[in-house]
Amino acid sequence: MTAAIVRPAITDPWTERQIRAGRLAPGARGLTRCEAAWQHNEANALSPADPDYLYTPGAAQAAARGVLALVDIHIAPQVVVMLTDDDRTGPWCATHRVNPGQITYAAEQNRQVTGEHISGVALIDALPWV
Repeated sequence: MTAAIVRPAITDPWTERQIRAGRLAPGARGLTRCEAAWQHNEANALSPADPDYLYTPGAAQAAARGVLALVDIHIAPQVVVMLTDDDRTGPWCATHRVNPGQITYAAEQNRQVTGEHISGVALIDALPWV
């Protein structure tokens, strides 16, 4: 008789970080990033205007590029938007560095231009830091 091979489930590191931070329940381990974020946002009645809105990494990148384009910071889709806490902003290797103030300002400009409110805080929480 042969023992059945049990393979450990591969869990997304982003999902694990969200579970450890208390944003997602352990049941999110079986969901994709998009499904988990959607479920979290729906269950908590969150919209992009809320500071607790949960972005997936890809959605945060797209949202950041969209609001930054309104303030003439155009970033190609293959370039990663990274946050920095110093004044060295702009293109750098395969990334584009922005500071949190630029995100906050761009989100406010987005609200004034389009009427759509996007929380700068939620975007800042979702973007990677240098």
